Parts: sequence; structure tokens; C-alpha cells
Amino acid sequence: MNTHANPKLEHREEDAERPPLVLLPGTVCDARLFAPLLAELDHPYVQIAPLTGAQSAEAMAAKFLKDLPERFSLLGVSLGGIVALEMMAQAPERVERLALIDTTARPDPDTNWAVRRDAVDKARQNGMASYISNSWTKLVSPVHADNTKLRQLLIAMAEDAGADVLAEQSEIAIARADGRPRLGAIAVPTLVLAGADEQVCPLEAHEELARGIAVARYFTIPKAGHFSPLENPAAVARHVRDWLAWTNETLSNEPSQTQGAEMSDATSKPQTKATSPVAVENVLQVERRDYSDLAPTDRPRSQSLEGFDDIYTDIVDYIIRCTHKIWDERDIGLIYTHYTHNCVLYGTMGTIYNREDVVRDTIQRLVSFPERRGMGTQVIWNGDDKEGFYTSHLVTGSGRHTQYGHLGQPTGRPFVSRTIADCMIHQNKIYREWVVADTMAIIQQLGLDPHHFAMKTAKAKFDAGLISLDIGENRRFLGQTPPTEKADTSLAHNDIEAQTIEMLHEVFTKRMFGRIARDYAPNAQYHGPLMKELYGQAAIIHQHLGLIGSLPDASFEVQHVASNPCEEGGTKVAVRWLMEGHHLGYGILGTLGDPTGKRVQVMGMSHYHWKNGKIVDEWNVYDELSLLVQVKLGQLAAEAGVAA
Repeated sequence: MNTHANPKLEHREEDAERPPLVLLPGTVCDARLFAPLLAELDHPYVQIAPLTGAQSAEAMAAKFLKDLPERFSLLGVSLGGIVALEMMAQAPERVERLALIDTTARPDPDTNWAVRRDAVDKARQNGMASYISNSWTKLVSPVHADNTKLRQLLIAMAEDAGADVLAEQSEIAIARADGRPRLGAIAVPTLVLAGADEQVCPLEAHEELARGIAVARYFTIPKAGHFSPLENPAAVARHVRDWLAWTNETLSNEPSQTQGAEMSDATSKPQTKATSPVAVENVLQVERRDYSDLAPTDRPRSQSLEGFDDIYTDIVDYIIRCTHKIWDERDIGLIYTHYTHNCVLYGTMGTIYNREDVVRDTIQRLVSFPERRGMGTQVIWNGDDKEGFYTSHLVTGSGRHTQYGHLGQPTGRPFVSRTIADCMIHQNKIYREWVVADTMAIIQQLGLDPHHFAMKTAKAKFDAGLISLDIGENRRFLGQTPPTEKADTSLAHNDIEAQTIEMLHEVFTKRMFGRIARDYAPNAQYHGPLMKELYGQAAIIHQHLGLIGSLPDASFEVQHVASNPCEEGGTKVAVRWLMEGHHLGYGILGTLGDPTGKRVQVMGMSHYHWKNGKIVDEWNVYDELSLLVQVKLGQLAAEAGVAA
């Protein structure tokens, strides 16, 4: 048993009560397998246990347990994961938490025994380098096919191990027990990771692990195969850091995780315990297709949509088609079959609590804009027909103000604005919806006075007994403490979603606006409120800096995140977020005027297009008119002497 020699990881007295992190490497691997991962961590006490000196997984586990401290965190890769599961079976009370990477609980198939032994014979004849070279394309992601440095490292570890160790470890793998019946007994926080391009231990085996362990989280690692700690150490480290902070209480608050959700970097579509993942669903994407392609008359159903109307072929078809029919074809009555009677719709100007009011509100908006057209720009989604779908639907609306309605006398002017609607859907019905419409963009384009309209809206709310509730401190930080150092990435379903949450935390909570220059492409485009179209990192930094400038004490919370792979390349990520603060400064919210000190809440939604590790597009929607109404409402309450 070796304590890792990196001085950064030496045991410290102040960490004496923190259990050591025990690492078990895979076949013919040693401490070098973990070196890039450990460089990303800050654990005070790490022990790496070489898998030698025993003839079976059971004997190896007993050998380690004899030498290890009374309590420890355990992480095993490949064969190390198999031994880790055996250690859990022998002494579950000694393991504080468990991580299983690129491994399996399945027994070795009989047909694989001869293959393993033949590989050992060839390694004795031709050298250990041949053992790696002959399996190279199966061992690593295609991204690393030409990675000479990685190949040389794997060969060096194999040569240092030698054919005798390979033979010994191969027999351990052959004789291993079926660990699946024992998974249900594991009751410690468990992390399951697999390279997205894993071929040695199939992803289905990892899904079995996650489904079988009640307190497990499962993620796939992008740009990685069987050696994810070497192929993408930063991504692995992100999950390991979070895992080291998990508790059973943390995981018990996430029901979907107790069933072992599949969390792929490519999609955030969850899988349940009762279902196996659909390898590829032909769900259409909006960006490159005409409406007739997205809402076809002759396309067969390409996604399981149990309980949905027969006309819909996939979830994108559903949200695009029903939105088009309600708003463009004016089939407003579809709301009765597409919303539950007790649906809740959260908007920037208030909340609607029943289906009939959704019908009424839709009619009133169409009265003012009889020529309005809402063009679906993109749909980012997750979920399934068993657990329910979640969609984030970006719409670009255009039209003319030609009739008297909620905006007063018609101006005859055209407008264009963006709206994002997030919907929770089950069995053909929307039961919860969040809508952020850029109403201020419309007000400005129609030449209306935003202060007049905001005061009119605020007065109606005030007369109805509503006031702005000033909550005082918003818990962005406590007292004199700095903001929270690490982002809470528990909402993330995959690595790219976690990276998005971390970026937002750095920018909006820690005020580290330089993060934008690291995560955005130099030529990134920003599609912002008031129909702004800006280019480049400097412009994007200024927009986000200006929003915080207007609300300098604002807190920022991510409320939901979803992602899909994009046909244009990369991944698109949808984030629903909330800011709360006070109008204490100057920034880009020029219509608010001089600082008033009034509390405001900003509900916003953003879509990000990540490509080649950078954000190339951001669509950001929040409504400045809503903020102005909240300021006016606070002023009305103050003038009336009403305590907020």
C-alpha cells in the first residue's frame, strides 16, 4: 500500500479525522493512472493500492481490508472497481463512499476466458507493448486514436507491470463473482462514471450499477473511452470533487437519482429503473427545418409518446405544433386538451393558476396583435413519456400593433421580440410553465412610454392589494463571509451542464467576469433582451456586468438545466435562472433611471451553444418592463406608507 507522494497530498494533522481516499487502478496500471486526476484534486490523504499479490477478487479485497484504516473513501477503476465491489461486500461498514469508474458488476462471460488467456500468451511472446497496441482502438476514445503520449504512458505501465502480473489479474477477472445481486445492499453515496466511448465495460453495465445502487449518480465522460481518468481528467475530477462532498441526505433529496439516472454528456434525457435507454431517438431539431418538416402529416412516430395525441411524432413536434396551432392558427381551445385544469403558469408580471385564465390571457394578447406569428427558433428538452418531459422553447415573435387592447390605442407599428417558455409535460398536457417574454422590446418598438405603461400596470396590482415584498438580505453571502466558493451542480445531468452552472456561478455569484473570456469563443454572438445582437467577449462581458451594476447585491440561482446534442455540432444547453436584489446602482437597465433602492426579481432564461469547448452563441431573455413595474410598485407602496 503506497501513500501518494505528491507533497500537495501529504497527510495533515488538521485533516486527521477526514478518511483517506483509496484508489484501486485497473489491469496493468499503477499510480500513473491517477496522476492527472490527483493534480486536479486537493485531498489531504490518498492511498493507491496495486492489484498484486492475490489470486482472486475476494482474496485481494481481504488483503486490502487488513491493511487499510478503519474508515476510507474508495474509488476503483476497471478491475479496481471489481475489487472495490468485493470490498463493499466484505466490509460495508468501513467504506464511507464509493466511486466506480469504467467498470462492471457483471461476471466475465465464459467465451471471454480463452481471449484473456490468449492475450497473456501473446504478451509473453511479443512483449507487453503489443498487449496495448493490439487493443488500442478499443481502449480509448476515437478522439485519442492518435494520442502518442497517452499510448506511450499505457505501454510504460504495462511493461513495468509485466506479463506475470497481467496473467494474475486476468485470472482475477475471469473468476470474479456476479456482483449485481449485491448492489442493493450498498447504502453509501456512490458515483458511477463511464467514458462516453467506453467499449471494454459497456455503458449498459454502468447503467446496471446505477440502477442497482439506491444512492448512486451516473455520468458519462465526454471524449473518453476505457481510461477516462487519463483521457479527460478534468471532467472526472469535477465529479470526484462533488462526490467527496456528498452525503446520503444530499442524495435522498433527489428521487430520480435513487433509481440510477443515466447522465450522458450528449443528452440530459433521464432513464428510469424500469426502462433501458433508447440508443438513438430520431427527435427532430428546429434550427435547420421548416415548420412543415417539424410538424409533418406523414412522418411515423419516432419517439415513445404514450398518452399523447396520435398526431405528434416526438416531443419537439408536440411543442412546436401545438404552439403554432394555438397562437398562429388561433385554435385557442386546444388549451383545454393540452393544459391541465390546475396548471400553473409563472410569468414575469404574475402567476396564473388555472387553465381558464390561460385561455383568457391568450385571447387578450391575440386581440392586440392579430397578425402575430411565433416562429420556433429552438427546443431543448429532456425526459420521457414515463417520468414526464421538460422543454425549453425559444420563440421569435413578430407582428404589428393594429388593434386596441392591453397596450392601448393601436400604433400600427411592427415589432419583433423573443420569448422562452419552459414547460413540464405529461400525457399530452402541460401542467407547469414558465414564460419569459421580452415585453420591453415590444414597448420600445411601438414607441410607447415604458414608464407610463409600467405605472399603469403597477397601479392595477397595487389597487388589487399587491405590494413588492422587500426580503432584505437575499443570502448571496452570509454577513461578512465571501460568496460560496463552489457551484451547486446537483441539477446537472452531464458534464457540459455542470460546466455551464459553474460558469454562471463564477460570473454572477462570485463576480468573476473574466470567466466569460475563458468560456466564450472570441467571435461569440449574444442575442439579448431588447433584440440586441452583439459580438465578441468584450460586448458580452459588458452586458452581464451592466446587469449586475443595476442590481449590485443580487443573488443568482439556477432553477433548471437541460441539454441536447446539436446537429450544427456541439451541445445546446437551456438554463432557467432567478436573480433577486435591489436597484442600487447604474448599469444597462437604463429605463429604471436613478437608483431607487427597490427590490426586484428577475426571472430569466438562457440558451447556450457550446462547440469545441467554447460558447459560440447565447440567447438571453429577461424582461426589463417587469423590473420597471416592480420598481413602480415599490414606489406606490412607499408613497402610501404601506410596509413592504
